[in-house]
Amino acid sequence: MYLFLFILLLTPGVARGQEVSIEAKAAQLLVVSADAADISKATAAARAGLGGVQLQWGSYSLEDTQKLTAKLQEEAAAAGTPPLFIAVDYEGGSVYVPTTLGLLELPTNMMLGAADDENNTATLFYLAGRELKRAGINMAFGPVLDINTNPRNPIIGIRSLGSDPADAARLGAAILNGLKAGGVISVAKHFPGHGAASEDSHKTLPEIRLSTAELSATHLVPFRKAIELGVPAIMTVHILFPALDKKNPATLSSAVLTGLLKRDLGYNGLVITDSLDMGAITRRMSIHKAAAASLRAGSDVLLIGKGDFDAAVREIAAQVRAGRIPQARLDDAYNKVLAAKRAAGLYSPPPEHSSFDKAYLDITKELSAKAITLVRGGGLLPLPKDKKVAVIIFAPQRFAQNALDIYRQLLKAGYDASQFFFEIAVKQGELPKIMKAAAGADVLVIGSFQWAASQNRTQREAIRRLLGAGKPAVLLSLMNPYDLAGYPEAPCALALYGMTAPSLEAAARVLSGELQPRGKLPVSMK
Repeated sequence: MYLFLFILLLTPGVARGQEVSIEAKAAQLLVVSADAADISKATAAARAGLGGVQLQWGSYSLEDTQKLTAKLQEEAAAAGTPPLFIAVDYEGGSVYVPTTLGLLELPTNMMLGAADDENNTATLFYLAGRELKRAGINMAFGPVLDINTNPRNPIIGIRSLGSDPADAARLGAAILNGLKAGGVISVAKHFPGHGAASEDSHKTLPEIRLSTAELSATHLVPFRKAIELGVPAIMTVHILFPALDKKNPATLSSAVLTGLLKRDLGYNGLVITDSLDMGAITRRMSIHKAAAASLRAGSDVLLIGKGDFDAAVREIAAQVRAGRIPQARLDDAYNKVLAAKRAAGLYSPPPEHSSFDKAYLDITKELSAKAITLVRGGGLLPLPKDKKVAVIIFAPQRFAQNALDIYRQLLKAGYDASQFFFEIAVKQGELPKIMKAAAGADVLVIGSFQWAASQNRTQREAIRRLLGAGKPAVLLSLMNPYDLAGYPEAPCALALYGMTAPSLEAAARVLSGELQPRGKLPVSMK
């Protein structure tokens, strides 16, 4: 009670002795999503006491991001309400586009798992934390601590540090320590684990039928370590675990959030929902009702995505007044939100930032080089310099610019090389062009791109035709290493774990013999 009064007295917009309304408390628990294209709803909500904003990925500059975050905080300050959580999905890899929000490019989590370098990982995320703070971002939805035990997982894949719980816990701890030193609120996710799923919770409600003993021995290991380190926030997952709750997904389950996470594991930090506008939730109920249900179950911060902020405030307030949500549960969540904002320095003036891009990039390059893994063969390496090399890359168009780094590095190393870029969904009539590109070379370097469980059929057909062309070939797994199991005929295979510019440059250095592949495969594969 004394802590609550102390926070009230120090909170902007709350006069001494002034009672905070149920609606104002509910508003502080809500986080909406916004991007540079349209922030009108987010700014209106900020004026009404919104708790935070999740920035959506987009290809705009660092200056754009800084203006956006400053504008949002100005709206909250002008309204006399607490400063905003400003969050972004920051998992150790720009999954969707190489450069987003004007931020520097990070290695993927699985790349970090393959490099297995705790010191450099912690240092990188310290610098990453400063990078986020420079942009006006104070909360990172990461690290992903899911143990990817299902090779056909449709949504985790390279977002995971690997399939070994101890390794994931150790490297996850390095990320958490780095972000903490960088002054950013880290949000470990997705509790109690998304790694064994065979469906995507963005689209439907997955079910994981593991016993409590199996969950404890594998998927909870990195979360226990994070709790031991004092992780400030943990994000829930929209998955049904019948061993824990036969009826409700974790995000809506008091057995999972209040029972397992808070009581059994002793966690007392912020509990944050995954976005409640995902299909796993909206197929069951409306977003505003889900927000109220998750608060009742034990969540403190409610991500409503593009949902209706006013409707969520009204729903929570109505349920508190009706006694469906205990007043004590609302007060507990509200107090934790304000305490977390103060602990993270959100009420203090933003610090001055000096340039640290070179250190950031140097460590990224070192980790990317350490991650390159020789999965199969090796007798073809280094590539002979007296042979013509054709680099044939299959990847989404957004990675086309990064893909050129292999070609540039090979030219720099003195190779007679050509590069060809094709989309992962090979168009009808393109196969002759692909085979013609191979026909003019003596050695092939083939880049396979698989994001998650199922690889595009036309890409697989094209790669198999290339491997069957009778020429020496090196297969590069550009993203998810599980795709290598689909090409047993490939004589030499390297795993990169992501199409970041430093990882592609490192791959070229391996092909030329300048660099030895030192990465370890961080997941179990047949």
